[in-house]
Amino acid sequence: MPKKNFPPQKTDSSAKNKVNSPITGFRISNFKAFADTQYIPIRPLTLIYGANSSGKSSVLHSLLLAHHAITNEGELDVYRTEVGGDSVDLGGFGQYVHKRDRTRLVEWAIDLDPSNINLSDKGLGSLLEPIKKLTVGVGIGMHSSGNGGIKVRSFFLEADGERVLNMSSRRKGGLQLDRLDHKHRIVSLLIEAIIEANTFNLKITPQDEEEIEQVINFLVPEITAQVSRLLPINIQAESSLPEILEHITPGNPQHRQDTLADVMRLFIPYRLNDIVGAITQTVETELQKIRYLGPFRTYPPRHFAFSQQQDANWQAGGGYAWDVLLNNAEVRQKVNAWLGDSNRMKTPYELKVRTLLPDSHLEDELYSRIGKTLQDLTAKLIFHAAGFGSDIQEEIERLKADLEATDIDLNNAKSSLPEIEQIVSMMTDVESLSETWVQEMTSGGDRISDLVLIDKRTKTPVSHRDVGIGISQVIPILVSCYGLSDALVAIEQPEIHLHPKLQAELGDVFIESALGGQKNTFILETHSEHLLLRIMRRMRETYNNELPKGLPPVRPEDVSVLFVEADSEGSIVREMPLNKRGELVKAWPGGFFEEELDEIF
Repeated sequence: MPKKNFPPQKTDSSAKNKVNSPITGFRISNFKAFADTQYIPIRPLTLIYGANSSGKSSVLHSLLLAHHAITNEGELDVYRTEVGGDSVDLGGFGQYVHKRDRTRLVEWAIDLDPSNINLSDKGLGSLLEPIKKLTVGVGIGMHSSGNGGIKVRSFFLEADGERVLNMSSRRKGGLQLDRLDHKHRIVSLLIEAIIEANTFNLKITPQDEEEIEQVINFLVPEITAQVSRLLPINIQAESSLPEILEHITPGNPQHRQDTLADVMRLFIPYRLNDIVGAITQTVETELQKIRYLGPFRTYPPRHFAFSQQQDANWQAGGGYAWDVLLNNAEVRQKVNAWLGDSNRMKTPYELKVRTLLPDSHLEDELYSRIGKTLQDLTAKLIFHAAGFGSDIQEEIERLKADLEATDIDLNNAKSSLPEIEQIVSMMTDVESLSETWVQEMTSGGDRISDLVLIDKRTKTPVSHRDVGIGISQVIPILVSCYGLSDALVAIEQPEIHLHPKLQAELGDVFIESALGGQKNTFILETHSEHLLLRIMRRMRETYNNELPKGLPPVRPEDVSVLFVEADSEGSIVREMPLNKRGELVKAWPGGFFEEELDEIF
């Protein structure tokens, strides 16, 4: 059984990838369950299946390791990742390296669409045009001597599957260039651009090619780089720059070979630094977009307003979702629509924000407003009743005297409430007055906003703890889909605590978020057959022109279905391709998802 799973070389599905992310796939080896190199193609909708403990989560965890390195100054001997919270404890290098063998190198590589890498500001805008796919990778581990900690020990760059350069670590620190293929398209185009811009040579002769090869061979061991986080920076040669510039005489044909050599020695490291630097920046920018939601969603306390601390599980546990709902009316409206949709969750509940005021604020504000308003009403009544009989005027004077004497003592005012209510209803718009009071009292002072569920049947506010756990578990999923844009969203078990119909309905939410205007990329580790069936159905409807209104079309280049299979020598990732009709091209390994037939027959 073959153990290596490399990307197909004849097709280029990344060219059809409609999302903004330039990441089209990544490779891992010697990481947790994986021994030999496994390829994970990434598309807008990537679903990862497999039996329990097969290694599905390891795919996501490798991304979190890379994310942690670039956001934590290159820390690689990591236990708990920053974005993974308590859900992801890698246990340090000695635990996540395959078979706990600390002499191995963990290899991690990522595929990029080169059209998203900007080299135009370096004067190299057309350099990557003929390239369909770029791959950069690192080896993570200990030095062969056993000293120096866990660091990046190797780096490589490939273009369309062909190796461009290799670097490896040295005892004195940093990386050193081991190989540069000067015949590769990228390097040959780079050399031509350097010579054209910095010499008067109009054409490279066979003698020039021999000189170029000699210069490359001389330069390779001189070129070094540093690793600040995960990928190389500051590529440079050890040769002295002033010494090289001294010998460059582009206008003297007698020194043609010498000039060519010096120009190459000067500009090749400089231009390599431009290329690798742009790739490093792209990779780091994209990895910083990772949002992870673990399998254990936060179950917030009953009163969310009083528990807004952001702990280690704020992101991974989905606690941030409640804060988004509290502050983002647009996302809250979309989530409410999904919760109340008769074809989806069809609950009678609606999320609303209510403002809480402290007792001291109410006491200061409310009493003074009642007093002022009642005195104003009394004055209006006196004026209004001036032309009426003495009995009415005597009653008004009595009420006025009572109010003034008690200085709005509520205990005494309670005995006059029926009379006051009658006066108020006659002389003022109570509804308008109450709205004004609410606006004025909540516009200043200390306010606390709380998120509650309103039972639309009875208008009763309830807590998420009163309505079952399903709502609280699906809300972080919905907020991730509705509230994020141009993000790389990794979710473990999105279907948790949802019945089969809702698992299928989530499929449409992911489709809209990935292939609609938000352009998110989803990597979903799941056991849900219903989720996949919905996506397959939308592919079939797209092919037959029967897609429901408002849903974006779904095609094979938008979906990556993977199956992780455990093996005694290391887990294997198998791609399960779908055709245009949304049908699996090959059967699930080992009879996966055949339980229904087994139970029936």
